[in-house]
Amino acid sequence: MMDDKLKSLQTMFETVLNTSKKLEKSYSELKKKFEILEGKLERNRKYLENILKSIDSGVCAVDLEGRITTFNRKATQVFGVKEDDVKGKHFGEVFAIEEIKDVTADGIVGFFKGGKKVNLDIKGEEKILDISASLVLEEDKESGAVVVFSDITQVEKLKEESAKREKLAIIGQMAASIAHDIKNPLASIELLVPLLDDGTKKDIVENIMVSIKRINNIINNTLLFTKTINYTPEKIDTSELVDEVKLELMTQIRDVEFKEKIERFEFVSDKNLLKSALVNVLSNAFDAAQNTVELRVYKNKRVVFEVVDDGEGIKDLDRVFEPFYTSKKNGTGLGLAIVKEAVDVLNGKIEVKTSDNGTVFRIVL
Repeated sequence: MMDDKLKSLQTMFETVLNTSKKLEKSYSELKKKFEILEGKLERNRKYLENILKSIDSGVCAVDLEGRITTFNRKATQVFGVKEDDVKGKHFGEVFAIEEIKDVTADGIVGFFKGGKKVNLDIKGEEKILDISASLVLEEDKESGAVVVFSDITQVEKLKEESAKREKLAIIGQMAASIAHDIKNPLASIELLVPLLDDGTKKDIVENIMVSIKRINNIINNTLLFTKTINYTPEKIDTSELVDEVKLELMTQIRDVEFKEKIERFEFVSDKNLLKSALVNVLSNAFDAAQNTVELRVYKNKRVVFEVVDDGEGIKDLDRVFEPFYTSKKNGTGLGLAIVKEAVDVLNGKIEVKTSDNGTVFRIVL
């Protein structure tokens, strides 16, 4: 009887042992499968992470409350931040959009429904973003939203520039036609006016000739602006160049004190283009000056021309080189536009610094 019990107990023990071995084997197999699945999940996670990093659009994921959970590489580049700096912050706060500063994910999606172009000030730089958003669902329940955006600043600027150029081309054609029509009769008037002087009308004749010269200057600027500018290099002496510029501005120089600080040297550039640029900049300086205008010419690796006036400064500095824009009562708005175009052709750059105490134009070749 005892033997039967021992045998039964031994059988049970062997059964438990076998079951335990089977369970251990099953656990080992499950562990391997789990590790394989975990490896696949990690590879998928890295794959999705790499896609987010590589995509050329900004991607921002938010939770139900609108707080940022993901900010991909492109997004960090556009905003100039690190992902950790914005994680946990509200979307409206980071994007600085007042209307959605405290809204939920659903509100963010509603705001950008159908896509929207938004102008943002990002660290002092104006950027235009094309933004769209959609809800993220998990098991048919909302879990947040994903916002996708592109930086279209340069594209929009190019579009604006293209539209401006089209408009200016039409205006330019009209202006050139009008200028040609005026130039011929004006030349005849210029020849006939001196004949009016019988010895008693000298001042009148001089005033008429000054006005004719001014009209001629406007016409020449208009024609210069509307035609293609070619670069013709030649050797230039700085002193001779300044003398020629002064000759063209003789009547304006009389009205204010004109100072010169000229280093004499030779360099190669297009004399006519450079002279036209200097005449226009100096003419503006004489108009703006209260007492003095100074011209400085020096060489510091590159050739530099500086025109300094003691006027009240320029109010709309961002529009100063815009064609047909002028703050002068009788201005055409072409002078500085021609200067900018001429300096570009000369492969140089023009800088402007202005304040309530005056303005400095610097042409660097």
